[in-house]
Amino acid sequence: MCNNTKAISFWNFLKENTIEIPIIQRDYAQGRLGKENLRKNFLVDLKNALNSSETMKLDFVYGSTEKDKLNPLDGQQRLTTLWLLHWYIALRAGKLNEDNCKVFRNFTYETRISSREFCQNLCVSNNFKDFEYKDIVGFITKQTWFYSAWKQDPTIQSILRMLSETKDGIEGVLACHGTCLSEKKCQFENYWEKLSGENSPIIFYHLPLKDFGLSDDLYIKMNARGKQLTSFENFKADLIGYITKHAEDKSLNELEWKGLLDVKDGIPIKLDTDWTDIFWKKKSVGITDKESKKRKSNQIDEIFFVFMNRFFWNELFTAKNNDDNYILNIDKENESSIQENSYKYLNNSEYDNDTTIAYGGFDVYRYDNGEISLSFFQKLKRVLDNYFNYSKNNGLPECPWDKSFRFIPEYIEESGNNIEIENNAKVKILKVSTFNQVQRIVFFAVCKYFFHDKDITDNESSLKQWLRVVWNLVSGEDHNGLPEIRSTFVMRTAIKFIDSLDSHKVYESLRNFDINKLGNSSFDERCKKEIAKAIQILGENAEDLRKYTGACKKQDGSNYQTWEEIIIEAEKYAFFKGTIRFLFTDGEGNINWCDFDTKWSNAKKYFAENGIKDEYTTKAILLRSFISKFSKWGDFWGVNYDNEPSTWKLLLTSRFESAHCILTNTVNKNCDFSTYNASLKEFDNGFKELQNSVQKDLVKTTILVEASKWQSKLNWRYNTYCLYPFNNKAEKKVYVIGNQRNQILSSLCDKKQIIVDGNRRFQSGDNDNFFWGWDIQFTYTNKNYYFQWHRNGYVRLIQDLNECKPILKNKDGEDNQDNWYWFTPSTETETFIKQLDCLIAQAYPNESDKTYCVNCQSKICN
Repeated sequence: MCNNTKAISFWNFLKENTIEIPIIQRDYAQGRLGKENLRKNFLVDLKNALNSSETMKLDFVYGSTEKDKLNPLDGQQRLTTLWLLHWYIALRAGKLNEDNCKVFRNFTYETRISSREFCQNLCVSNNFKDFEYKDIVGFITKQTWFYSAWKQDPTIQSILRMLSETKDGIEGVLACHGTCLSEKKCQFENYWEKLSGENSPIIFYHLPLKDFGLSDDLYIKMNARGKQLTSFENFKADLIGYITKHAEDKSLNELEWKGLLDVKDGIPIKLDTDWTDIFWKKKSVGITDKESKKRKSNQIDEIFFVFMNRFFWNELFTAKNNDDNYILNIDKENESSIQENSYKYLNNSEYDNDTTIAYGGFDVYRYDNGEISLSFFQKLKRVLDNYFNYSKNNGLPECPWDKSFRFIPEYIEESGNNIEIENNAKVKILKVSTFNQVQRIVFFAVCKYFFHDKDITDNESSLKQWLRVVWNLVSGEDHNGLPEIRSTFVMRTAIKFIDSLDSHKVYESLRNFDINKLGNSSFDERCKKEIAKAIQILGENAEDLRKYTGACKKQDGSNYQTWEEIIIEAEKYAFFKGTIRFLFTDGEGNINWCDFDTKWSNAKKYFAENGIKDEYTTKAILLRSFISKFSKWGDFWGVNYDNEPSTWKLLLTSRFESAHCILTNTVNKNCDFSTYNASLKEFDNGFKELQNSVQKDLVKTTILVEASKWQSKLNWRYNTYCLYPFNNKAEKKVYVIGNQRNQILSSLCDKKQIIVDGNRRFQSGDNDNFFWGWDIQFTYTNKNYYFQWHRNGYVRLIQDLNECKPILKNKDGEDNQDNWYWFTPSTETETFIKQLDCLIAQAYPNESDKTYCVNCQSKICN
């Protein structure tokens, strides 16, 4: 604590200063309904101080002086309560004389005229000459000088409630136990002697803003929060109270805790000065009130509170015990522990997000076995102090592909107004920017950087390098374009790796990392690639960046100077989002920078932000070229066959050989696949011929132009391969591939020998003949009978094209395959026609144009 700061009693302070609560301040709130416990606890503490020999030290009071009047920046609520306490005790002690009333008049409210006049009337001794020492509120409200309209003034309502004889009012709490009025008066005289003497048991420290070189606009910032006490204000009071209590605990590291309360550099003054400036830059623009036409603007409490909750979450999630184990066990479900309760509260899991948390008490923040460590507050202070110094001249580097991340939360606007919502206590608040799991990791990384003890005021380059690496690490996506980091386990894995790096020398730290400590998970693979990039970026001297001497140029035609520069440009390009391993790995997935220039040039030719450039989506040229390079049957699976960014990100990062081929060899926009022959390298598994047929169908035809509309996947259904719509979209749009069905039906359709029911045929070229749907109904035109090519691979006679009921072998037969007229189709069209005729002959043996063979009663088979 500063040597030039002196403790002072309220009475001495009031004799030396004129205190005016200005119009911009909120009404007196400690006397409101709903604050009974707060009011009672404070008054009981004050009474205990009066009855004991120990001194009660209240929080700091600081403000600005204007026209010889002190405007409290912080402490208005406490000052008002102390004023009322002194006033009531003076009244009961018979000390409310003119001299003392003159001192009491040094305190007034400017919030409303009614509040000011009411306070002035309390300081007129003659107004209380008839007071009978009971029911002070009843006495006041019956006086002629008390206007009934004053009962509508919120400040006056609160003052009367604070003075009342209830158990949470001054009169009720200070009730003396003397047997007669004179004994009670003696007790109040004793109280008054203590309060007005030189050794008052209740003191505080006054901090004039001018001593800190702070401007008066800070006063506006701190008091633009509206009239209702917010979650943040209550949280802040309890936070400071917690620190103060520990600073007075002789069993703790008293000096360290007291350092957090330093009058010029401690947490209380920082909360209302430097740290407020951080959030003031993001203050609310307000909401237009349709009735008053006024805008309620300049709020910061919601965003300040959200930030503090996220900082607590961050520390809870990463905190470890002495055994180096996490104190929050995320593997245990339904565990009711201090940590688990804190975690649920800070996640606000029962509601939409953490921005709607309503403050309900400080206990839930004591996540470390009922306490908050000294190191927590020291870290909070260093992070915000360093960020404050950095943010004076610099903004936080922005991620090129995630512009929604906000280290300092922001208010959400719509049509020039903030959006009003309710928190989980149904109290109206302003809507604040939300967080996802990936962004929580980045939040951790930013805190780690600013916790560094070096001077970081102007070290913008190291922060850019740090956050670039962090965003690359956490931006992995699965084959559906969803973040790979979607669980607390993976979050903790990512945070553990990030925490092992030096945030101010991240390239050097990556280069020196033992890669053998990494596994084979998708996140570990991203770590390995960041290590490879760091090795390429750094020169032989760890302080130097490796010079780039390749042939590639920037989009503006200028040259790249370093490898860092060209790597960053590639990471930001199209849909890559930091994932560019395909530019520096060979066909086996091994690190190889030799073909980087060629691959980077071709990547810019093929890809755009929304996937594939238009010239390569025509006839699915790039997709077909890519599939033509598949040499293993496993390459075909787990892929959406479309042109979406998520699909191509997966293809480029997991199909090493194909990615290497198309990026090292320019794909012709007018590529002709007519001579293509599939040649899978895998052993003959009995399905190789069918699998080769699938690859030919995908490459030689343009079926993917149609199938890509439905984000189709390769699937095995009903003993055949098919392109099946992802997530069961457009279920009927299923195309059977690698199957003779398409060839036979197409040939017969062209010869007009059959007519396929409905618009089931996809045909955009000589070789592009596919029929969508599992079952294909068609009419055999020669005989005018109806057939169905069933999904299980056989052809059967049916009664009509609508209901598709099979023709049964006898009237009383069961409706199952054994009693149907069906056959397994031949791969030859001529034989297939004979099979149709034969089946008709079996079903209708008595028709005059049918003759029968020995085997099946029809000569058609001969």
